[in-house]
Amino acid sequence: MRELIVGFQTALDFWRSARIAEGGIAWLESEGRIYGARDLTLREQAERISALCHAEGPIDVVAARASARYARGPVESHVWRGPLGEGWLFRLGDGIAVCRMPVVLAQLGAELSEIDLMRIAYEMTGTYGLAEWADKGMRTGLSPLVDLGELQTYADYARANGVRGASRASDALRWVVPNSNSPRETDVAILHVLPRRRGGLGLGGFRLNDRIELPAALAQDLGRKTLVPDFSWGNGTVMEYDSHSEHDSPETRARDESKRRAYRKAGLDCLTLTKGILGSDRRLNSYALELEESLGVKRQRPTEAILRLRSARREELFGPGATEEALRRLGGGLPSSVW
Repeated sequence: MRELIVGFQTALDFWRSARIAEGGIAWLESEGRIYGARDLTLREQAERISALCHAEGPIDVVAARASARYARGPVESHVWRGPLGEGWLFRLGDGIAVCRMPVVLAQLGAELSEIDLMRIAYEMTGTYGLAEWADKGMRTGLSPLVDLGELQTYADYARANGVRGASRASDALRWVVPNSNSPRETDVAILHVLPRRRGGLGLGGFRLNDRIELPAALAQDLGRKTLVPDFSWGNGTVMEYDSHSEHDSPETRARDESKRRAYRKAGLDCLTLTKGILGSDRRLNSYALELEESLGVKRQRPTEAILRLRSARREELFGPGATEEALRRLGGGLPSSVW
């Protein structure tokens, strides 16, 4: 029986499904053969992987050379000249192997944008999983599927060997920070870590969801042993993201002030980023100035060109801005009042 090697988008769907399924990867490893002792036909192999991925239509398979591709059938064949040794494949039995995530990310580099590659890498090195068939399309509290170093090692090796797509994947991985806890947190991280010339804030160097152990006396005073900010920098700046547009209610103001007091007592400067800030160029630029001040970053004021790049990136990641922002752009660019 000819081995079917699953890759590209189908392999991504497979790992997403396996990751959030009850039992996770162990569920796949224990499932065993499902058709008995006989070899499976190509259609049966494809049906099995489609069921595991909750996928419809042809599945993506890879071959080392064009002459080894399937000419027809329930598969979409791709030539992949990157390494496919034993360590880069996950074998399901019945002549089916699935490319592991480092291989898949490099493969998708030939098809997806750099931002989409970043999002996948954040997801797979983070603690959330996505799948259309899951409740609400997402589950949290998961263990990372893969280490960032594994992703980078494969992408760099494939890039050095001229494999198509590997360069884009390798470049995307430069901007990935492990341990993201949600898709929105991922996009916020991308906005912060990308340099200003690429529309980001250029304020990287942070850790995501890093646990901060408190001294015993402070822990007793605060009634908690640890703080886990969404973003934390080495100088003592932390940032919490809140998905609410505003923080104007008495309840949210009281909660935010309580949180800030806790961080201040721990010697940390806490900033809050809201959905409303991410929906406005003006408010985002003000937030960037506040974060620069907290981090002690001194640099030249961004040019109009940089602000336009930031606006476009913000809109790409978080959607169109508020009505006044659109009207402001129609009125002739970004005025100095954004400061």
